[in-house]
Amino acid sequence: MAKNLVQAPGLRTNIAKQSSSVSVSATPSTLIAPANLSRCEITIVNDGTNIVYLALNTTDGTSTPTAAASSGIRLNASGGSWTSNSYQGPVSGVAVTSATTVTVAEI
Repeated sequence: MAKNLVQAPGLRTNIAKQSSSVSVSATPSTLIAPANLSRCEITIVNDGTNIVYLALNTTDGTSTPTAAASSGIRLNASGGSWTSNSYQGPVSGVAVTSATTVTVAEI
């Protein structure tokens, strides 16, 4: 992941911003972002031409969730996105039809 320092609004300290591209396969489920207890915000953007479904860990917060087509958070093709400013657990995804690329940005 690329790291940049950004000024956090209202704060006097800089925080690390990380971004990366991840190829999400149609099967099996792909880990898009591991758990990160220092994460303040995460945004995932679907840059590909296929729909992606995301799965979050809602049980213990650390086990890798298994994504399934037509279940979970849907990211439409060519720009569908999801952002959270509270979730620090792992995120997995699965592409519909064939592999597609997502961009992940974390602060």
